[in-house]
Amino acid sequence: MIGHSPYFLEKLPYIQTMQHKRTGLRAAAMIAAGLFLCPAPSRTGALAQAPQAPAPGAGSGAASPGGMAGATSPATPPKPGEAPAEPPTEAERLIDAAIKKLAAIKSVSANLVQTVEMLKQKFAVRGEYRKAPSSRIYLRLTVEGLADSTGTQLQVCDGDTLWDYQQILESQMYRKRSIKPILDRLNSPDMDARTRDQVMSTLGISGPETLLLGLRKAVKFDQKEEGTLDGKPVYILRGTWRNRSGLVGPDQRPLPATGALPAFIPSLATLYVGKEDGWPYRINLVGKVPTILQDTRRIGPDGRPIGARSSIEKVEPSRMELVYSDVQINPTIPAGKFAFQAPPNANVEDDTESILKFLDAAIQSQALMKRAQATQQDGPVLDRNIDIPKPSSEPTPR
Repeated sequence: MIGHSPYFLEKLPYIQTMQHKRTGLRAAAMIAAGLFLCPAPSRTGALAQAPQAPAPGAGSGAASPGGMAGATSPATPPKPGEAPAEPPTEAERLIDAAIKKLAAIKSVSANLVQTVEMLKQKFAVRGEYRKAPSSRIYLRLTVEGLADSTGTQLQVCDGDTLWDYQQILESQMYRKRSIKPILDRLNSPDMDARTRDQVMSTLGISGPETLLLGLRKAVKFDQKEEGTLDGKPVYILRGTWRNRSGLVGPDQRPLPATGALPAFIPSLATLYVGKEDGWPYRINLVGKVPTILQDTRRIGPDGRPIGARSSIEKVEPSRMELVYSDVQINPTIPAGKFAFQAPPNANVEDDTESILKFLDAAIQSQALMKRAQATQQDGPVLDRNIDIPKPSSEPTPR
């Protein structure tokens, strides 16, 4: 569930502060939500598309659904032709250990708040997260500080039905899924681990371990120190983006491959991980202040900047922060805390069948691939060819 942007953030408008860069709050929100926020995606159209069966000898795993970034484990082997992954740093090994600790947690409750300051705009996302055995989850997020883009997202699963409710201004959306048959497919021995993890993440059943997986994939953490946060012993890990391909919106110019990033793009990451429980108590992303003021003046017909140097726009560095508070590990949470029912007159979408069709196709694809690989490894059944006599050319006597 972590690593996906909520629908109400996808609809945020552009800020016209820096028109020459077409930089907007929507892009800021996408960067922030892509690493921080915890809801499942608002649409599952990609799940309805069945994967194609791989060719014999192809890479492991069925085709994965789209829109599931951040769910792939950093230990995934490289594809043929790709450079081998760099050995993990000491900081990255600590993150890998924290991911395992988080996945082993049976129940948890926590509050969270994400704050974003970018291009003279500020907003916050406040939420409450609960998890209990038998795939029970509760997550409520509310956007604050955006006059024209307020909204709430609620995701609840009682172990049988997974509900997804979204309210954006006056618009409301209800979606439900029968979770047990989906989990039965995901636990099939013919379901490859990568597709299983991706679908679990997309459905929203995963927890903060998926947040760390997304950070681990996007950020290269190469600095480590020990410290305390609110009296709790933590590891303080720092790093920067592995690449810049996902730092701009779809209609923006790509960033240069090298050189300093603009201050409005958060480029320095700091992660505070609990030593004992592996919990990501705080994550900071901040922009780096340039040592030389960038000249944002327009160029005139004579090739010279228009206006005085005093008119150069100063951009404050962006700041994004996610903080978990009141984190309780393995508490007893009453079943009533995971109850939800849509109003009788609500228009409820049920996409269980489309998800099951995708999973059935993925299982079939994986089973075919396993059989093809087994045939290649075993070789021919006989150790030599069978000689079949040629038919005689003489006429058969009557």
